[in-house]
Amino acid sequence: MPKHKNTWVVMADGSRAVIVKRREIEPGFDVVATLNSADAHVPAHLMGSDRPGRTQESHYSAHHAIEPRSDPHAAQLTAFLRSLATRLNDESDANAFDGLILFAPARALGQLREMLDETTRAKVEAEAAKDLTKTPLDELPQHLAMLART
Repeated sequence: MPKHKNTWVVMADGSRAVIVKRREIEPGFDVVATLNSADAHVPAHLMGSDRPGRTQESHYSAHHAIEPRSDPHAAQLTAFLRSLATRLNDESDANAFDGLILFAPARALGQLREMLDETTRAKVEAEAAKDLTKTPLDELPQHLAMLART
């Protein structure tokens, strides 16, 4: 008897991800994992210092603010996507799935794709730049059908 193909559907954004797989016997999906970022809703002023650093002109007594080099929310998004990619890479190495379908906003999708290792990236069957993290699981087949048509 041939083995049932185990494809995971990953729906992610910058602060949460839901990983599901199709049920083998009855219609529907089972949730494999739900990941949430602890820092998703923390205000930027709590993620770093309240005020930017200051510098003094060498010839004058004026002080100027130094702009931060990175956005704390962007760094949080990247860290969350890196943890998701690490999880998918580890599960791929353990042969937990045969294929992946990725749904994420365009920027997050691009970053996630780059963070996946070569073996995991080879298992990606389809991807779409959509945020489906809050989509009910009974509506997921409609999105998968639209993805198959493109």
